[in-house]
Amino acid sequence: MKIIYPKLVEDAFAVANQHGQIAPGKENDVKAQIYQIMVDRGMLDELGEPTQLAINSGISGGLGPSSQLDSLAEFKRQFPIYGEFDDSHFKRLNGEWVADTYVIKAICQATLADTHSTPEQQVEAKAILRQIKDIQD
Repeated sequence: MKIIYPKLVEDAFAVANQHGQIAPGKENDVKAQIYQIMVDRGMLDELGEPTQLAINSGISGGLGPSSQLDSLAEFKRQFPIYGEFDDSHFKRLNGEWVADTYVIKAICQATLADTHSTPEQQVEAKAILRQIKDIQD
């Protein structure tokens, strides 16, 4: 059975899929997790409709190319995981916001320390940390 997710979930999944590897057959699991996170963070109601918070954040129309995040503040609002890091760790590259290795390493280390992260997330975090180490050596 194919589950139809709200546009925000599908868009977030597309972004996640562009920036990481999602194991074959796990697509619906990842989409379900994204959906739950969006509900938990108040971006979607339990019927999958964007909330006022999503509207105020400017993402109610989706996360596609038409909703480019022009400012770093908008980016951090959309992706709160980056909120704790100083703006000096980010720059805009080819129209997208990117973080430096300090931020990436910190997020990977937090993923490894998080008892709720999945085995796939743990493997991905370790692989990214190895790549960073190889580049820096």
